Amino acid sequence: MPDDGNGLKRQLGLWDAVMIVVGNVIGVGIFTTTGFIVQEIGDVWHVLAVWVLGGGLTLLGALSYGELGSAFPRAGGDYVYLREAYGPLAGFLVGWIGFFIINPGSIAALALGLSAYLLPLIYGDQVAAPPWLVNLIGLAVILAFSALNYFSVRWTSRIQNLVGGLSLMTILILVTMGLVGGQGQWEHFSLNSGASTLADLFGPAMVSVFFTYSGWFVSAYVASEMIEPQKNLPRSLIISSLIITLVYVAVNVIYIYALPLPEMAGVVDIARRAGAALFGPSAASILAAAVMLAIMSSLNSVTLTAPRIYFAMAHDGLFPRRLARAHPSRQTPHWAIASQALVSCVMVLLGSFYQLLSFTAFFMLLTSIATAGGVIVLRLRRPELSRPYKVWGYPFTTVLFLFAYAWIAARIFMFNPRDALIGLLIAISGVPAYLLRRRRMNRLGIMDKFEDWHASRGSVSQRKTGS
Repeated sequence: MPDDGNGLKRQLGLWDAVMIVVGNVIGVGIFTTTGFIVQEIGDVWHVLAVWVLGGGLTLLGALSYGELGSAFPRAGGDYVYLREAYGPLAGFLVGWIGFFIINPGSIAALALGLSAYLLPLIYGDQVAAPPWLVNLIGLAVILAFSALNYFSVRWTSRIQNLVGGLSLMTILILVTMGLVGGQGQWEHFSLNSGASTLADLFGPAMVSVFFTYSGWFVSAYVASEMIEPQKNLPRSLIISSLIITLVYVAVNVIYIYALPLPEMAGVVDIARRAGAALFGPSAASILAAAVMLAIMSSLNSVTLTAPRIYFAMAHDGLFPRRLARAHPSRQTPHWAIASQALVSCVMVLLGSFYQLLSFTAFFMLLTSIATAGGVIVLRLRRPELSRPYKVWGYPFTTVLFLFAYAWIAARIFMFNPRDALIGLLIAISGVPAYLLRRRRMNRLGIMDKFEDWHASRGSVSQRKTGS
């Protein structure tokens, strides 16, 4: 199959891209966050509404990323979009944050989460596994998935389709069986734990919903390996957003069917509690298996997509050139994958599951805000740019997304300012790193070539599309 000139082969179809997103998003969050949402919102229908609202915001974000992805169908996702909209420094910083915070933090958190669900099946619920074993399994999981991604994109995609499909199928079977044969009660939909208003949908509950929907944009990172990315990239984002929203609403319907709201408030292992209420205590191991499938799917998706950012940056000379190498026979960005695995392993040894999640979520929000804002910037600065797909409802849909995500980011900062400030310091450290890299490129005569190439990309794109 043809490639885009960077050594990566176009071999991922629409369904592959959809499953990369679905597998990345449907992870541990849907099995753990509803209890915290119920604690903030005391009305059954408002609980369901906040999940619908979260899905709507995800769809709005998908529309904006779809326009950018169709205009710049190359590996790198946010890095490419911010570079084109704001300049090389903005692109570098999002890649810097992705390399040192967002992506390895997500991988480490997922690996520790998988370890936490696996060990009780070995030791039982009554015996606590030693912390060193939790970390050891987390390290082994990261290395195993990194090795898989090193050897083959095609096989990684097939495993993603298999694991993501099994996870999705398991969830849908549990929902169906719960509604048909479970020991739940429809009366739970009329029982409320306290008064709540529609304004509460935009309160702390939305932060938990964001955690659970995060990662909806990852198919943008593999655009260079996607067949017909101008069409399939925006389609994959929109289709996957709709699938995820339907699944999340259905799962929460089964939670409410199984348990009255007062019994759900503040419960972390909400899926296990709901399963035990519907099917008896024996359902705990089945639900643990479903959770592990979902975590593995998310972990594989991040391990697959994130190295394409560093690969694209290295091609531009902003990261070490070694990371721009594609394996000559396997056609994978093997050095980028190995570097990501190394940083992820360090994070496993330094942080806990919830520390890592809170550390990464704030910067996912900031990146999405900056990227969606790039739609407006490029519409103003480069109106002649070829856009095979344009945002529906522009500018209102994009502005609504920006305001909603900015508000959630502010809430997260207020909730955990310490971790956010540490992350901001890491992000700011990228500025001198960029200046040093730029200075070195200028000394080697690379920067001028890069800027000439960057300026010519738009005119080349216009000539190819005849615009």
